[in-house]
Amino acid sequence: MGAGILIVPLTVYLILMTVLCVKVGDRSSWKVGWLMAAAVVFLPVAVVIAAVIP
Repeated sequence: MGAGILIVPLTVYLILMTVLCVKVGDRSSWKVGWLMAAAVVFLPVAVVIAAVIP
């Protein structure tokens, strides 16, 4: 039940950041898009996972 507090905002964040990274990759190179995606999308996911694991 408590996981819904994290899952819903994280899902919305991931959807919005995916759209942003695709837009950046479209306007520049695919390498820049993947580099931005790795930093912007996966870093907050790693922080949330690290906070949940005791």
